Amino acid sequence: MGSTVLYVSVSVDGYAAAPGDDLSRLHRWLDDTAPPDEDHVAVELIDRFRRAGAIIFGRRTWDAGQEPWGDDDVFSSPVFVMTHEQRPPEVKNGTVFTFLSGEPAAALALAQDAAGSAEVIIMGSPNTAQQFLRDNLVDELLLHIVPVLLGGGIRLFDGLPAPAELRLLSSRRAREVTAVNFTVLSDALH
Repeated sequence: MGSTVLYVSVSVDGYAAAPGDDLSRLHRWLDDTAPPDEDHVAVELIDRFRRAGAIIFGRRTWDAGQEPWGDDDVFSSPVFVMTHEQRPPEVKNGTVFTFLSGEPAAALALAQDAAGSAEVIIMGSPNTAQQFLRDNLVDELLLHIVPVLLGGGIRLFDGLPAPAELRLLSSRRAREVTAVNFTVLSDALH
């Protein structure tokens, strides 16, 4: 079984979405057209995302992604969408999106089954990220720190009940993003 990785873009002041759920500035690094040899860190981040065995995100990310994803083949693995709404799976651009309600541990078990030995990536919704962190289900944080102060929006780490120790695994800078990878050392978030 691979690691469970929280994979998210965040502003320097801790926001994972700007007011109105605007993700354009936080995700601009994904659309950067720099040649790979000039911005290899961003290319590596995207490659790691594409190698994931399964992806989990919340309904807010599903809703926010419909327009920007359009007809693009964004996901190369099964996606599990955490939601309160019961609905059948949906196939879009070759990807199966399975909608789940319930506890994060149950969603993670399904994603891990689908992923096999590959990583499970939790992305998008700060609320979903917080649920998985609170339940001690995250092995690594891979933060894409974007050089902007948003001053408002939805904070990534609000509502965590207690501190958790992290160990820095790597830090790499690209033109539009700095990737900081941590392993989660403690389960103090319970």
